[in-house]
Amino acid sequence: MRDEWLTSVLARGAAGSADTPWRPEGRAAAAAADREVRDGLLQQVVGDVVLAADVTLDATLRARALALFVPAGVVVIADAAAWVHLGRPLPAPHEVQVAGGRLPELPHAPLRLSFSRVRPAPGDVQDLAGLALTTPARTLLDVAAVRPHRAPWLRERMLDAGLLADGDLQDASDRARGRGGVRTARRALDLPRAPRPREEVRPSSDATP
Repeated sequence: MRDEWLTSVLARGAAGSADTPWRPEGRAAAAAADREVRDGLLQQVVGDVVLAADVTLDATLRARALALFVPAGVVVIADAAAWVHLGRPLPAPHEVQVAGGRLPELPHAPLRLSFSRVRPAPGDVQDLAGLALTTPARTLLDVAAVRPHRAPWLRERMLDAGLLADGDLQDASDRARGRGGVRTARRALDLPRAPRPREEVRPSSDATP
């Protein structure tokens, strides 16, 4: 199947590797890709991005596919980040929420981008195949903040996939202290409230050594 797919790609002048997600350029290429998805030669990844049907879609390939739509200087957050980390059973996103920078105009994009001015802390951001996105723990918090009823289910899926280590979720919760929706997320995930930072104790100038 891989050889058949690669032959069809070369025949229509497309470039790139059969193992790499790509976007067809132009109506003719898009129509050909749609036919090959129906014929089982390609799989649709996200938006109009396709990949050879016999390639196993993992987090790295999902990140590369989503990076084709996301401008530099932003961080993918919430549901789209959850899809990159986990994949199925989550559906591919139709909207991608990003944080950290002003979005340029993206006409005719098959995915809608929405913008948040709240940039996650550096400890809550990772790079995956060139895509900046929130860590699994911070992603779970962001989803729980807006859809608390989904939080326990998503946590179980992330735990089953080995995406959450002991203390990750609590650490992310502590770093997000004071952010909007964090209290809702903590209640949904049954997390303790983050401790207030301790005031610095300064020695008295006339204290006896």
